[in-house]
Amino acid sequence: MRDRMQAARDARIVMGTEEGERLIGYLLDYCHVFKASMGEDCNPNRTLFNEGQRSVGNEIVALIVNDADRFKPQTLRKVTSLAEGTDI
Repeated sequence: MRDRMQAARDARIVMGTEEGERLIGYLLDYCHVFKASMGEDCNPNRTLFNEGQRSVGNEIVALIVNDADRFKPQTLRKVTSLAEGTDI
C-alpha cells in the first residue's frame, strides 16, 4: 500500500509538467483507456490483449485522480484531451 501511495504522489508530480502530461496522454491512448478494446476483426485474443493494456492504463488514471484531497476534475479532462489528441 505504501508503494502505491508513493507511486500516486510521483504520478501527480510527473503530471505537473508539460512533458509529463504528454507522456501520460500517450500512455493512456496506447493502453486503450479511451477507445474500444475490440478490434475491427473481432479477434478475441487481440481483445484480451488490449484489455490487459487497458488495465495498466486504468491504474495510471487511478494513481492520478484517486486522491480526494488532490483530485481536480480538470486534471482528468486534460489527460483525456491529451489521449484523444484534442486540445481543451
